[in-house]
Amino acid sequence: MLRRQFSISVPHPTLLTFLLAAAVVIQPAQAQSYTVLHAFTDGTDGAVPGPLIRDAQGNLYGTTRFGGIPTCGEDTCGTMFKIDSAGHETVLYRFEGGNNGSNPVAGLVRDAAGNLYGTTQGDGTIGGQSVIFKVDPKGRQTVLYIADGPDASSLDSPLTLDAHGNIYGMSPYGGISNCGDGGGCGTLFKITAAGKFTVLHAFTETDGRQPEGGLVLDSKGNLYGTTNFGGDLKCESLGYGYRVPGCGTVFKRAPDGKFTVLHTFTGKGNGSFPLGLIIDSAGNLYGIAQNGGDVIKHTNFEYGVGTIFKVDTSGRFDVLFTFVPCTQPPCTRGQVRNPVFASHLVRDSKGNLYGAEQSNNCAKGGGCLFRLGTKGKLTDLYDFEGENGGPDGFTPMGVVLGSEGDFYGSMFLGGNNGGGECTNGCGTVFHLIP
Repeated sequence: MLRRQFSISVPHPTLLTFLLAAAVVIQPAQAQSYTVLHAFTDGTDGAVPGPLIRDAQGNLYGTTRFGGIPTCGEDTCGTMFKIDSAGHETVLYRFEGGNNGSNPVAGLVRDAAGNLYGTTQGDGTIGGQSVIFKVDPKGRQTVLYIADGPDASSLDSPLTLDAHGNIYGMSPYGGISNCGDGGGCGTLFKITAAGKFTVLHAFTETDGRQPEGGLVLDSKGNLYGTTNFGGDLKCESLGYGYRVPGCGTVFKRAPDGKFTVLHTFTGKGNGSFPLGLIIDSAGNLYGIAQNGGDVIKHTNFEYGVGTIFKVDTSGRFDVLFTFVPCTQPPCTRGQVRNPVFASHLVRDSKGNLYGAEQSNNCAKGGGCLFRLGTKGKLTDLYDFEGENGGPDGFTPMGVVLGSEGDFYGSMFLGGNNGGGECTNGCGTVFHLIP
């Protein structure tokens, strides 16, 4: 078995495949409370958690990429867990590898009956144990689709459900075989309640390449999402540490099948490498672009450090906030040294947006939770510990809102339980009162 020693110290704005978060800094507020609800041990409880979801009763649900069955795969296959409102952790399912799936990285989605749906990435290759699954309230797993062919593979984004039990999702690869680097530029798909799989759209690179972050659904049945790359192929994105043509797109797929590019990113000014979207009750879309915005040529910031954007119901695109390159830490007031953000924002009932910035940033080097107000003011709410900074964990994978202005989230690494194969901690789940 390989010894997992993770490091997130990145000296320049490159993107790590497993990191996605968001943030900014201003001195933390007083009377803050941070509680670790669970620290993973790399045992049967799991290791390296992904993003969380929260139900109406206050229970949290998520997956871990590793841990679980000790004999599963070369590096264990991962788990699905629940943490109740009292902070007790229960493992709901342990992945078995093969066509059962292994190594989930995306968040879950839950239906009204309490069934949980998700994807496993497997080893990141075609035929690499990537599946779409359902786990019922009794812990029984059903594999709905094995993503091992030209239509979908290496699934790493959350799913979306409609009121009729249909499932919608995206694959970063697959589709037109000669698109991009030859592996296909990605697809959108649907699985009916009866289990029929259908490709809804295959990207062609000029309309986007490598869709990520999951789809969102409006009240009319329109689907929306983003692609990391593609679009304007004259615009070059830094991507996952290597240069890729196209700075990404925001797209819409109507119920009648019509596909529309709502926005094409151009790097400087409006952003590049967009992450996942959220949607409000009126149908407005919000997201983070990982790069672009404020660009400093011939420096480590030549690709920019990101923007926060909105696309309204008419399709109008607006930049709500532009992060500023941080040339001299500590990085405060929207300054960013290393542009790695949690893939999704969250929005409260007043219209404020919240996100998490990840590694090598903020006052302690471990990222931070921030709020973007309705008038465009960015406020740092809490600075997370850096690597080896204590038991809290580091590298936030995103947050969900509590019921009283509080937050719950997961840390990719860190925590007290640094045994097993995790040399710097296996991650935590936390509760934060900022």
